[in-house]
Amino acid sequence: MITITINGKLLEVDNNHTLLTIAKHHGIDIPTLCTVDTHLNPCIDSSNDSNANKSITHSHCELCEVEIEGSGLKKACKTTPYDGMSVITESDALATHRKKVLIQLLAEDTKEYCEAPCQTACPAGVDIQSYLHHIANNEHQKAIEVIKQTLPMPLSIGRVCPAFCEAGCRRRLVDEPLAIRQLKRHTADIDLAALESYVPPRKPSKDKSIAIIGSGPGGLTCGYYLSNEGYNVTVFEAMPLTGGWLRYGIPEYRLPKAILDKEIELMCRNGMEIKTNCKIGENLSLTALSEEYDAVCMAVGASKAVGMTYPGCDLDGCYLGVDYLKDFVTEQKCITGKKVAVIGGGNTAIDCARTAVRAGAETTLIYRRTRAEMPAEAYEVDEAEKEGVKFSFLTNPVENIADTDDTNKNNWVRQVKLEIMALGKPDSSGRCRPEPTGEYITQEFNTVIAAVSQAPDLSLLDNEEIAIPLTRWNTIDCDESNMYSGIRNIFGIGDFRRGPATAIEAVADGRRAADAIAYYLDGQLDRLPHKAFTFKNDSKMQFVNPDHLTNITEVMRMLSKGKTSEQKEVKFSDAMQHILRVTAPEMTLEQRQGSFEEVERGISHQAAVTEAKRCFECGCHNRNQCALRDYASVYEIDATELSNIKQQHPIKSWL
Repeated sequence: MITITINGKLLEVDNNHTLLTIAKHHGIDIPTLCTVDTHLNPCIDSSNDSNANKSITHSHCELCEVEIEGSGLKKACKTTPYDGMSVITESDALATHRKKVLIQLLAEDTKEYCEAPCQTACPAGVDIQSYLHHIANNEHQKAIEVIKQTLPMPLSIGRVCPAFCEAGCRRRLVDEPLAIRQLKRHTADIDLAALESYVPPRKPSKDKSIAIIGSGPGGLTCGYYLSNEGYNVTVFEAMPLTGGWLRYGIPEYRLPKAILDKEIELMCRNGMEIKTNCKIGENLSLTALSEEYDAVCMAVGASKAVGMTYPGCDLDGCYLGVDYLKDFVTEQKCITGKKVAVIGGGNTAIDCARTAVRAGAETTLIYRRTRAEMPAEAYEVDEAEKEGVKFSFLTNPVENIADTDDTNKNNWVRQVKLEIMALGKPDSSGRCRPEPTGEYITQEFNTVIAAVSQAPDLSLLDNEEIAIPLTRWNTIDCDESNMYSGIRNIFGIGDFRRGPATAIEAVADGRRAADAIAYYLDGQLDRLPHKAFTFKNDSKMQFVNPDHLTNITEVMRMLSKGKTSEQKEVKFSDAMQHILRVTAPEMTLEQRQGSFEEVERGISHQAAVTEAKRCFECGCHNRNQCALRDYASVYEIDATELSNIKQQHPIKSWL
């Protein structure tokens, strides 16, 4: 036995072992992509080793080089110690060297996407490829376990998510993207119907407590992951019931509240406690919470409606979109007239319009741009149109005109004066700017709902000692990488950080904050892991032929067998179900009239399995066990540095 020093620590070691083996034995990490032997064996290609990392192995990776005093850089896998040796395993020079090596290795070995484009497009980073694989193999328990690693609310999100993932699905380049949102919902519905729904095991209790302000999707997600880790979590909610915007802003026909209630109950099974009717500034103090708890996460949302300022906005019968939706599921003081005008082009405006239609109103949505520029999800716009919502594009309200009937004291809205707009040059949003033309029309309406924007309600901070840093948009000014405000122990997430956004983006913030808070409580916030390295090999796109679907359709129609044309068509339709996207069943238009029952129904079990099999599985299958990718993340390799990589094995087609 001899004595050496590694990173200033004196160690007694066996000089028959390599520095790499010695470091591993003493819990010192030295990057390597080869198998670590217990004896004096150098790096070897372990591609045939069943226990080795299957994603990538290298016989000369050079990552394990360390600094040896008096000798410079040496490979730890080939170097044995001598008495008095002094070794450094981490330094700026080593980091620069390892980054250069990693870029070279990635250039040699990256032949596909690290993770599927659908996962990259998902704000929460859900491992979509893996759970679709399990669904395709009828393994729904495994699928829900994968989903809940990054998304604890698949029952709700599977119903209301705008499905950014489907926009990234490569299958759409051939025919149609997978119905990822419906597949997620299907698996969650199966889990809900099970005798015992999946709940991840809670880790041993930690002597730390976290306060979360707000029980929307972001706050619940943050609390869920922290409680699973063994922390004591208390969620404070200002409203009588939990769920935030999921409950008070999304109508019943999109998200049944019984489903939301069950999902929240599942999320609380590892100890997360929720206290309702607790509002900051009234019966709760942010300052006191910051002192009482080890960390505080502010997830208060953007629940304050931003109004419009043209004449007549204060007439009776004029409401703001957020207030109208919230009132509809609470006090129902807002009166829905026979003719309703909804102003705006976002999802909140669409929800208001579809709600008013169900309340029996003849409803028109007024938007100053065209349909193509609407920020609302396209399928939501389509559903509104099918249900009878009318659209008045390129129009903008300039005055609400009062009723002249003396019985109403001239204070109830009767008409809306609209100015005709024209599209000009693109503005900062990338959409064409609406410009006034000086032409006007007047239309009859007795209810006007302005749903143009929302913002955080900062009145809750009026009497606080803590000065929360704010942006010019009145959102909390946090470090985007860890959600930390820089003030005391306070973090901020969701719409309070981003401004009005989607539920899935709030979920993404919540999970990131949970990780950050755990590191913060361990005094290691600066060591919070960065986002995983992802390489996108877009060069394969040149092999996608947009005529594939047309050709396949023609061939399959010719191959369809049957004695009659009707029999052949049935065979053809059955075969095409394995190619074309599944269509989720919905309530008929007649059934929707006056009803707030859920419009979209779940897909069948067989349809889900068939749909999941359409997945190309275009992400690397070893992406979650890839040491090369892990090190690329640790050393913050920028994927753009590999943009000139030429594919060594291009494919000819995705079919």
